[in-house]
Amino acid sequence: MKYFIVDDDPAIRSMLVNILETELGAEIGGMAEDGNQIHAKMLNDHQVDILMIDLLMPERDGIETLKAIHPDFRGKAVMLSQVETKDIIADAYQNKAEAYITKPVNRLEVISVLKRIEKSRRLEMSLDQIRNSLKLCPDEDSVWTDNDSNSSDATPCLSGQILSDLGIRHEKGAEDIQIIVKLLKDQHVISIPPLKELWKMATAVKTGEDIPSRKEIKATEQRVRRAIQQSFNHITSLGAMDMTHPKFEHYGMKFFDLDQIQSRINAITTDYSNQDRPLATRLNMKRFIAAFYDECRL
Repeated sequence: MKYFIVDDDPAIRSMLVNILETELGAEIGGMAEDGNQIHAKMLNDHQVDILMIDLLMPERDGIETLKAIHPDFRGKAVMLSQVETKDIIADAYQNKAEAYITKPVNRLEVISVLKRIEKSRRLEMSLDQIRNSLKLCPDEDSVWTDNDSNSSDATPCLSGQILSDLGIRHEKGAEDIQIIVKLLKDQHVISIPPLKELWKMATAVKTGEDIPSRKEIKATEQRVRRAIQQSFNHITSLGAMDMTHPKFEHYGMKFFDLDQIQSRINAITTDYSNQDRPLATRLNMKRFIAAFYDECRL
């Protein structure tokens, strides 16, 4: 992570540099003595991830500076101040400060706060990368070549082939599934996070909002649920027609529960009109996503 420090006290600047370099292994992108010495383009040109800025400075204070650089500044801001009044703190947060650290600076507090901000910044960068890669991915089904099979940017394109195999390439929830898998791959996830967290992250990518509304998150969940249900219907229909069908053999028991598969196939073979009727039991969406993620990592 690259930091930029703005504080009129050289002792504070020196202390922060020491904490950032020794405790967080951070890079210092620059320093300034007053808010009027910085602007959004300069920070973006220096690829600053986190701006640490003092509240009270002689020429332009921290809050006025945040107003001046947002929304163009692409990084995150942390406010420093001896002032602890509720109105001032609220004003800082309203002007896009991610955190408020009180002076005198406590080393442990600074480290704890900045680790949280760094995590948030990495997630934000990952979401931006996913948005860009989805824009670049062609609509047609495609498969990785040997040369790009290790590229995380290829994930949405490979997943298009898997979605086609599962019969949901053009379902509304297909893009949400692609986003989730790309995010998991970029984060090198080993254990799948809670579903609510996945819906929230996928919604953030699609809407471009860091904090999407509950209504939007719920809509994402419903789209994915319908896509998984359709995938189950498709795969079990293949199995009902031919238990040795390669797609049924490959995806069936890896993506879905055996008992549910058997129950569905029995219903179809007994009465073919049941083919498109939804299964009463809810499918295990976390299992489906984990299996899909594993397929994209093979």
